[in-house]
Amino acid sequence: MRNLPLITLFILTFAVPSFAGSGVELHPAPSPRSFPVAVAEDPSGNVWFLEARANKLVRFQPSISVFKEFEIPTSSSVPIDLAIGPDGRIWFVEQDANQIGSFDPKTGEFEEVEIPTPKSQAYKIAIDGHGRVWFTEFMANKIGMLDPKTSKIKEFSIPTKQSQPVGIVALDSGEVWFVESQANKIARLEPETGKITEITISPPFAIPGELVADGDGYLWFGARNSHKIVRFDLEKGVKGAKGSFKEFDMPGKRVPEGLAIDRKGMLWYCDSLGGRIGRFDTKSKSFLEIDLPKASGKPVDIAAGGSGLVWFTEVAKHNLGMVDTAKLISGGGGKAGLSIKLAPSEQALLSGK
Repeated sequence: MRNLPLITLFILTFAVPSFAGSGVELHPAPSPRSFPVAVAEDPSGNVWFLEARANKLVRFQPSISVFKEFEIPTSSSVPIDLAIGPDGRIWFVEQDANQIGSFDPKTGEFEEVEIPTPKSQAYKIAIDGHGRVWFTEFMANKIGMLDPKTSKIKEFSIPTKQSQPVGIVALDSGEVWFVESQANKIARLEPETGKITEITISPPFAIPGELVADGDGYLWFGARNSHKIVRFDLEKGVKGAKGSFKEFDMPGKRVPEGLAIDRKGMLWYCDSLGGRIGRFDTKSKSFLEIDLPKASGKPVDIAAGGSGLVWFTEVAKHNLGMVDTAKLISGGGGKAGLSIKLAPSEQALLSGK
């Protein structure tokens, strides 16, 4: 472990949102061509995201529309995913540096821990109820666990070779679940024993990515190859019962990337290729989609916090986006698989007309 002093770019940038008042805002990231990727909201309503190309961690304060950047100590580390711990510490993956980094907002200090397996290509990260940090190692075919009390990393080898693990969640029960994009499996890891149980995903060749948990005993992931949202029933899946997976056709050939569950149990997603933000009502099974302005580009990650706001990053146009769910036109009763259209006035605002 390396204890490192704060390296901060003292740039306080006031964000000027585009088409404010429409329910959706785009705030240009403070560094040009910065490649904003992962995003999360902390309990105080601050928004944190990573600038992969600029090698910075960024805090955005919505109440005063101000950005502040913090430069990650290891240069060209390529930070790609983050999560917020129960103590408020920000944890993130440094893919090219092969490290797990953390930042303490209270002290302004960074710490970085080397991953034992070289060139592991760590990808996604999650925090469990004990504050332990879990992450997938895409190329090493392992799951890593960092204990913040000792700053030691323990690795667990995945039974299926070259499974390419991506999305990961840590449940309140203590179990850790992750998806294997190449093996087309979802897997459960028992932290105390290290046992990994794998379950083949339906549909086949799904190419799953992000993985999220709701409060009703389900896991959700996107089947990027077949353009579906997939629900996994934890109780049925653990017991080996049929019907563990349920598929929901998306409105078109969407490629779901980032996923998030909001406080009402709605599933939000990014359609990176189509330039859309979508919401799937897990109760009515209906979709609401927002076509972002043509000037925007490639939303890749999304977060829904306690504020009721939904945040997303646009990697191609280097924006932090916001959806005010209270201002969106309610669409209630659309049929599953159909997109609910916004009113013409809302569409005009979103298009900047």
